[in-house]
Amino acid sequence: MDPRVTLEQWQSLAAVVEHGSYAKAAEALHKSQSSVTYAVQKLESQLDVRAFELKGRKAVLTQTGELLYKRARALLDDAAALEKVAKSVSAGWEAEIRI
Repeated sequence: MDPRVTLEQWQSLAAVVEHGSYAKAAEALHKSQSSVTYAVQKLESQLDVRAFELKGRKAVLTQTGELLYKRARALLDDAAALEKVAKSVSAGWEAEIRI
């Protein structure tokens, strides 16, 4: 099964959590607020879940959202680590084991 949600969508969800609002997340990601909002709404729609609920003017994580955020953070960290490994290999640094 191929993933339906993109890394960009997971990154948007994580940024909203980490920066406390859609507006601050958009600023941190150098995107418009509407594109961050759309990415998170599309993620929710594709997975048929609610990650956030609005309380007043603030978006608050649901229980499902908390789980998704933790897994998204791990996924994004793994993706960054994979890119770091790829960069090391392309620079001539390869893993070597000596006995």
